[in-house]
Amino acid sequence: MQITACKLLINGIVQGVGFRPTVYKVATTLNLSGWVRNTSLGVEVILATEDSAGFIQQLELSLPALASLDSVDCTKITLDEKPHGFQILSSVAGSVNDTVMPPDSYVCQDCLGEIFDPDSKYYLYPFTNCTNCGPRYTVIKGLPYDRGLTALANFPLCESCSTEYHDPQNRRYHAQATACPKCGPSLELSLAKVAEYIHAGKIVALKGVGGYVLLADATNAATVARLRERKGRAEKPFAVMALNTNSIQHNFAHVSPHEAGVLESPAAPIVILARKRNAHIAAEVAPKLNTLGMMLPNSPLYYILFYHLLGAPAGTEWLQQHTSLALIVTSANFSGGAIISDNDEAYQQLTKIADYIVSADRDIIMKSDDSVISCVGQHNVLLRRARGIAPKPFYFPYQLPQVLALGAHLKNTLTFTRDNKAFTSQYLGDMGSEHTIRYFKQVLAHYHDVFNFKPELIITDLHPDFYVRNFARELSLPELQLQHHFAHMASVIANAESCGKKIANKVLGCILDGYGYGLDGSSWGGELIQFNSHDLKFELISQLAPLQVPGGDIAENEPWRIALALCIENNLPFPEHLFVHPQAAQVVELCKRKQFGTSTSLGRKFSAVAALLNIVTESKYEAHAAMVMESIVHGLEVDFDYARLNLAGVPDFNLLIKRIYQIGIIEKNIQQAVNLFYGNLSVLIEKWILFHCSTRGISQVAISGGCWQSRYLLSTLSDKFKRLGIELLIPYQLPFNDECISFGQAWYGAQALQRGLLCV
Repeated sequence: MQITACKLLINGIVQGVGFRPTVYKVATTLNLSGWVRNTSLGVEVILATEDSAGFIQQLELSLPALASLDSVDCTKITLDEKPHGFQILSSVAGSVNDTVMPPDSYVCQDCLGEIFDPDSKYYLYPFTNCTNCGPRYTVIKGLPYDRGLTALANFPLCESCSTEYHDPQNRRYHAQATACPKCGPSLELSLAKVAEYIHAGKIVALKGVGGYVLLADATNAATVARLRERKGRAEKPFAVMALNTNSIQHNFAHVSPHEAGVLESPAAPIVILARKRNAHIAAEVAPKLNTLGMMLPNSPLYYILFYHLLGAPAGTEWLQQHTSLALIVTSANFSGGAIISDNDEAYQQLTKIADYIVSADRDIIMKSDDSVISCVGQHNVLLRRARGIAPKPFYFPYQLPQVLALGAHLKNTLTFTRDNKAFTSQYLGDMGSEHTIRYFKQVLAHYHDVFNFKPELIITDLHPDFYVRNFARELSLPELQLQHHFAHMASVIANAESCGKKIANKVLGCILDGYGYGLDGSSWGGELIQFNSHDLKFELISQLAPLQVPGGDIAENEPWRIALALCIENNLPFPEHLFVHPQAAQVVELCKRKQFGTSTSLGRKFSAVAALLNIVTESKYEAHAAMVMESIVHGLEVDFDYARLNLAGVPDFNLLIKRIYQIGIIEKNIQQAVNLFYGNLSVLIEKWILFHCSTRGISQVAISGGCWQSRYLLSTLSDKFKRLGIELLIPYQLPFNDECISFGQAWYGAQALQRGLLCV
């Protein structure tokens, strides 16, 4: 006897997160018969009922912690007979994958309880996980997300684990990465031994969730100094792991309730926190900074390591107690290279850094660094989008053609669009490294294999010498180049659309960063751009005054050069500390003859001011100067006599520079000079934006570029614009820095193709 039934096709993060068991429980609770199964088009649910509304409502209320719904499409079908009960069926593969790979997640409380229960089979097992937690993206070979398509395929389940895996009432039902000491992967060396080495001041390379990490005692200054020397990382801050938020608050940094929520979220990112004056940590961890990048354990590996470091305490109460123990946890690589995940490569490369290497026999399919977040007020500003967040897609209220965007040279990511989604990869790194280029190709191949996407168009940066431009030619597909800062702006607009915001006909973009190849071939980094949404046109309307950059790219690492140019431009005497550098006199002569190229970059101005004030004359890492200057700020100061626009509506930095010189160099009050710089900078940028908004009748402003990662610049303008009725578009789901470039490129290319503005 035929019956009418409902067929639901559900998309979102619905595979590998305990979704099908939840469907089973909801259906059986409502006495509905049918089945659920994974398909390559999503999760398919068949219900022997003509009305699925009640089921859908209850399902939405019962979602697992890691699940999220994008769409639920319902169609009526006819069944030959009514199904007997409700079943979870085996997955069905297909040629096109439209499902979403879930990101990795922290370890849940249930698993932690088992890990520290001596009577549990998971006692002190470092690879414990369930459907509510654990690795996902880093172990997935393909979709649908079944064990045979993961890094656990070579680890057959023992009888006990198999029973749990096949029990719909068990939280390990179809937990594809589940395993126990009897049937699962193992570490080469016990974590008890690793704890001994760390206590002894040794550096250990440990195979973590997303790749090898270097571990060291963060309270041991000698060990930290040795790690810096071996890794070739002079002053760039290290990330620090504490046992819990309680430990951070007591011993290391100030934590707001909002920051605590971010630290303890399933993504378990590194969070930039205000360092305590008496922080129980080696000064060498974050030299000259008043912040610390803190994180909590994101896998059983680290909890078990803390257990041994603390002397094997009984029970589980110690997990919430504060301790002054802290670990440096940093990517195992050489400076500039991609994180290492392969065992053989680890033994080849890391013996020069680590005293001991601890491998594991579980492969990492897709390596990933830790995500990094800075909290500005109640907003989360992404500094690095990686483990725990990527590869969550961006959803749009319209369909997009398939395009592939190859991103920028620095802080590279990849993005492809298909259907109503944009998939942006995790942070890959700088494309000047062979390791990063291999990583780039690996991620691209992985995405192609998993999603089987077939792009109609490739989008790259305008710069003719970037690796991505040369790589694009190898793909033999139509190519579009989008100027760097246009891509920055496009990423903000696309992010806003994916969040359901309506984009005005005219949007003003303020892009402030270190470097971007301009339309005229010059160096840009301080631009106001108008975007017309009806025809996708970008128009450059204003730029910061250009400044000579002696040595071009060299000046990025030697900002004393730009400081000399700044003095010449403003007819200021040269501070003695700039002539410590042997080439200073030669640079001065060439500057006077205007032998160097110029840049509108605000990032270069940050560096120049830091060098002028003898704060940072040689940069050891990206944004070094700006980060150290922000650590000096103690209350913003504004002197409106030195915060003026010129007749063209461009900030007059020369007035401000002369005042800073007087205070910092002549009066030797560095802190006041920095306070005044940041205070007046905020006013200048605000006036600049408002002047051109008023002139052009614009009330929607998009901001992007690495300089906007300054918490002072962002928080000041955010509050002011809200009061003035200016809608500020901020990419809170993407970094301000060049990681967002591929997303902006992809959205623009897809829009242009969709609207028929391109012929391919």
